[in-house]
Amino acid sequence: MVTAMSELPGDLIKEILSRVPLSSLRALRCTCKTWKALSKNHIVGKTDAGSTFLGFTVMDYMLCSMKLDLQGTRDDNGNLVYLPSVNRVWLLEQAEICEVFHWDGLLLCVIKDERRLLVWNPYLRQLKWIETRDKLHSSYMYGLGYENNNNNNNRNHKILRLFDVNKSPELGPLFEIYDFNSNSWRVLNVDPGNCIIKSGVSLKGNTYFLAMEIRLEGSVVVTGQYFLLCFDFTAERFGQHLVLPFGAGVGFTKTVVLSSVRDEQLAVLHQPEVSNVMEFWITSKIEPNAASWTRFLRKEKIPPSFVAESFFIDEEKKLALVSGFLNFYGKIYKRAYIIEEQRDIESVEEIRTAREPGNKLVFSSYAPSLVQVQINGRGKRKERDY
Repeated sequence: MVTAMSELPGDLIKEILSRVPLSSLRALRCTCKTWKALSKNHIVGKTDAGSTFLGFTVMDYMLCSMKLDLQGTRDDNGNLVYLPSVNRVWLLEQAEICEVFHWDGLLLCVIKDERRLLVWNPYLRQLKWIETRDKLHSSYMYGLGYENNNNNNNRNHKILRLFDVNKSPELGPLFEIYDFNSNSWRVLNVDPGNCIIKSGVSLKGNTYFLAMEIRLEGSVVVTGQYFLLCFDFTAERFGQHLVLPFGAGVGFTKTVVLSSVRDEQLAVLHQPEVSNVMEFWITSKIEPNAASWTRFLRKEKIPPSFVAESFFIDEEKKLALVSGFLNFYGKIYKRAYIIEEQRDIESVEEIRTAREPGNKLVFSSYAPSLVQVQINGRGKRKERDY
């Protein structure tokens, strides 16, 4: 007698779901109503997560999903190559997406010339539009987090919006916070100290920003060291300055980039100005007011004109996937590399097109989430699971 898929034992179904790759999520949900319902309450593809990088990025103002086998494949000559699968997400056919941020299994999409943000749970296919008081532009930065209430699937998520006065002559609130529970924005009166805040990374419900010290010497603004600054979304305030594990004087540094590891550790990439060296560090301890570090890897002979913009590290394979650009005579070329300490640098193919300097190719390592986003809209018919 043939047993219907919907009649299989519950434990067997969960084991099957754990082995289905995320790329087959749509096919799984079309199998039967029972499996579709189960996939909304259980994460599929858990056993596949370790061998493949899955992320979202913005390429030429389009939101794209990206998959990459971190083990690489061999070409006809036996050479190891890395060939990512990059596909446009048909979430918004007409919108130009400027940036994408990832936190707690959700994506925040910043849309060019719009007065609203988009929050999307790709796994549950839920959308939430968030109205803003003015059009979105490059003078805004974002911090993402939630209140720590010990309920993983019912967290009160929040968005911190920061106004960079160095990028716009307009006046407005320096800090605003959006509360998902109240569906409203409010001005936040906080003081980060004498610093300029740069990019941030969400980790354990808080956002850790890269910042640089500033001070006045007469009428001249002088920059000092880079450091980290945590915004605590439960207390809604900034923590103390966290020292980075290397000498990071602003004038002696090509770039410092932040990333996260499985929403458990913070990672930082450092490129000194005067050498072709790239260092990666990860935290052995990270809290809003304390951090300790260990060096993950160090690589010499980095292409001298390469500047990193984002990265992802795999602790098990001891490698880093780094995105950035090369600047040849004023022309910008996007590049991505696989970096390992004991091997030559390998270029990731299919990401070799000249792009606008401001249109960063940002890797956001993604892990599926069952977090609800209080739907107020759905994707169009062309939207697909990953």
